Amino acid sequence: MPFRLRCYFAVMKRILFLCYLFTLTDLISAQVKITGTVVSATDGKPLGFATVFINNTSKGGTTTEGGSFNIGGLVPGRYELIASYVGYETVSNYLDVNTEDVKIKITLQPKATVLKAFEVKRDPKREANIKKFKETFIGKTEFAKTCVITNDEVLDIGYDYTEQALKASTEDYLVIVNAALGYKIRFLLKQYVNSDRDHTISYYGYAFYENMSTKNRAQLRQWAANREEVYHGSSLHFFRSLINGNTAEEGFVVNEVVRRPRQHGYVRDTIVKNGKIMMNRDAYSDDSNYVNYRMPKPLQPADLMKPSDSLPDKYDLHCENMLLVTYMKELEANKYARLMGRLPKEQESMIRFMQADCTFSKEGVCVNPLAMLFSGYWGWEKLADQVPYDYV
Repeated sequence: MPFRLRCYFAVMKRILFLCYLFTLTDLISAQVKITGTVVSATDGKPLGFATVFINNTSKGGTTTEGGSFNIGGLVPGRYELIASYVGYETVSNYLDVNTEDVKIKITLQPKATVLKAFEVKRDPKREANIKKFKETFIGKTEFAKTCVITNDEVLDIGYDYTEQALKASTEDYLVIVNAALGYKIRFLLKQYVNSDRDHTISYYGYAFYENMSTKNRAQLRQWAANREEVYHGSSLHFFRSLINGNTAEEGFVVNEVVRRPRQHGYVRDTIVKNGKIMMNRDAYSDDSNYVNYRMPKPLQPADLMKPSDSLPDKYDLHCENMLLVTYMKELEANKYARLMGRLPKEQESMIRFMQADCTFSKEGVCVNPLAMLFSGYWGWEKLADQVPYDYV
């Protein structure tokens, strides 16, 4: 190689290396932390070994004996900080983290003790209710087979015959070991409702993901591969691509779905005329009196998601109808296709909005977890096939 050319490449390597260092320095300097203490409201004393974490992430841990905590490695944004301690009410704080570290003092109130007379008797349907809960909360996928709740005795679960719904909640954390993804999840379940009347399942709570440890490098590689597999095509992946404006590049096709009452004969309706009727089984319809029509023209990210005018680092999604999201880069699992009575095809998921406007964080997380209902492939994949919100 000519001397001048070698010198040129050497100089370019130095320039690239310096650019890398500057970029790395910027990334490191951009990271901030949340520190603070957790104390009791009764006497102001610190609560050692309290649980403090950012909801639905792997960021957090327990306080020291002196009640202090330190959560680092954060980028600027808005976070939901959860603090809990046995015998105290759980506290949720929304914090805006900018370019400076945040310090906070969290005060926990003791739980009110209510003494009442009651008769202790065994619920003969408890085991069946727990089985149904696990299938609809953990899931029935291949990864769900190795996902175990280690303390289901903390579940307060029962069937509400008035509302025709299975309901569940916990006062303490459910401990869930996901052996396929390498996560130990602590989930404080605030509400779970499996409605037979509405044919919907909704739940919300506080989840803390802890990375499981192993010295087996092959196991670490398998966990990483499994996490990547469940992330691609997921709702988190979709909403991030919607915010970034690259749904097509990421493999998503989005169509609006309009619901209309079922009618016989000729229908004078422009929507119906232009739409493509969907097969009932694939339309995820819970009412035979209605028909879903898929609009033929795919929607673009700008048609749905826009930066919020009032909230920094937030995005507003507006949609008055339903959305059909098709992930083109991966076929459905064979088990799901068999359940639908056909061969595997591209993954299709339906979003039904409980409100016309939904606010999202820049990480692709909906501020109101009950603002949307998923059906189709996303409705089939449950907790066993989910990664935390800070997954990158």
